[in-house]
Amino acid sequence: MTDEPDPQADLPQATRDPSRSLAVDTPVATPMPKRELVTRRIFLLGGFWTAMALIPVGLLGSSLDFMWPRGGGGFGGPINVTPDRIPEEGADPLNIVEGRFWLVNMEPGPTPSGVDTPGGLLALYQKCPHLGCRIPYTAGFSFRDLKGWFRCPCHGSTYTKRGGVILAGPAPRPMDVFPLLVNDDLSITVQTGRDFEGTGSVLNPRLSTPWEPGATTPEPGEAQSSDEGDEEEDETQDSA
Repeated sequence: MTDEPDPQADLPQATRDPSRSLAVDTPVATPMPKRELVTRRIFLLGGFWTAMALIPVGLLGSSLDFMWPRGGGGFGGPINVTPDRIPEEGADPLNIVEGRFWLVNMEPGPTPSGVDTPGGLLALYQKCPHLGCRIPYTAGFSFRDLKGWFRCPCHGSTYTKRGGVILAGPAPRPMDVFPLLVNDDLSITVQTGRDFEGTGSVLNPRLSTPWEPGATTPEPGEAQSSDEGDEEEDETQDSA
């Protein structure tokens, strides 16, 4: 058996060149810095100071809301009511949503609360003087043989349709009154806002405004003087 020549013998052989070899640089993992946990002391202190910061907000929140400037046309400023929205004399009150009040057009004469009224327009704040619930007008509610009352759904305070005078329930006073002005075109401008809280009294029916140009809501003192004058007249008639 003869030796055959190697066909690969005459081919150039590859040589290992260290300069051309691949180098793999594997990064060494470094540990993450240790996170500091919130201690119980820091957590409790944070809760304490958060609560302390919220106390002034709770105490002053309503005052800040009242003092915050408001644009025209909403509660806290003058509200204009066009003549076509004003209810007929003796009709059910109309809720003026943007002003948060009920507009009543009362007929003259004695009211269920025993106070006479000259008749006219009266703007009654819809907020209950008891705890601030919104007072709806309930046309179908019957009380003292009469239908149609303002009745608070929260605690049952019941107010007359003609004047918003309280006749039952825990509210400390009648519904509050917003002053109004009758304009030349028989529209009315009602001044609204929380600064009129506390104005409600048993003399509300006497604070009605005639629906005629230039008429304005009487001052409470004028209603008181009128009431005293009526009492003196009644005493004079009784003595006669």
